[in-house]
Amino acid sequence: MTLGLDHLTLAVGDLERACTTFLELGFALKPGRVHDNGIRNAHLKFVDGAGIELLAVPEINDGLTAHYAAFLDSGDGPAFMSLHARDTRQLHACLTEGGYGFRQAGDITQLSLPEFDCLFLVRDNRNVSDRPEHFAHANGARALSAVWIATENGDDLVRLLVQLGGTVQFRQVQAPEPVRAQVVSLDSGRVVILPASHQRLPGRPVIGASFSVTDLVKVRQVLASARIRTRDEHDTSERVLLEPEFAHGLWLEFRPGT
Repeated sequence: MTLGLDHLTLAVGDLERACTTFLELGFALKPGRVHDNGIRNAHLKFVDGAGIELLAVPEINDGLTAHYAAFLDSGDGPAFMSLHARDTRQLHACLTEGGYGFRQAGDITQLSLPEFDCLFLVRDNRNVSDRPEHFAHANGARALSAVWIATENGDDLVRLLVQLGGTVQFRQVQAPEPVRAQVVSLDSGRVVILPASHQRLPGRPVIGASFSVTDLVKVRQVLASARIRTRDEHDTSERVLLEPEFAHGLWLEFRPGT
């Protein structure tokens, strides 16, 4: 079964402002739509369907919009992480074999245990309406390469991801500061699992996203032209790091890679 990072759901109070932010950061955006429950969105996408969904809730119409509205009471930020599993039948078999309860709601597989509330799985976020210009990011971003999760249930998350085919290593990472973490490698992308103390706000385990880019020069040029200050302007490390205040509550990291 092919398992990989799919998209983060970034809940925002002002969708137009968030779109402007990510355009200034050098990302192309695919316009979204107004859903039946009033949710509005836009998409930062890559060829494999991964990326970030910018999502706004104009009014409360159902349980999901109520959830997002309550979430946004504490400000913009990442609400969910999703993975793609290309074979839903095999995914369900793996979950059943591992003793994990789940439910299928349309195209979404959700785990029953509350420690996995920030996670859901989809088969494929690619769409026939995707166009090359949706992936033509001015900052040179090629892929969503890693997601940072800060949780008190790290061991449980590792066991789940390994059950689904991931491989785990303990290693030193920068997320954003140097820390020893469990890193689960998937077929596409990595999940970096950190202590819950790294959460910016209690109860928000998704804290950061790392992107592979063609080169850092292009990233720095785009950000400089938008007068966006990076955290590591005078650092010699091989990354560019943006603090959450510049990305609606989400750490953004750019590293050279394919």
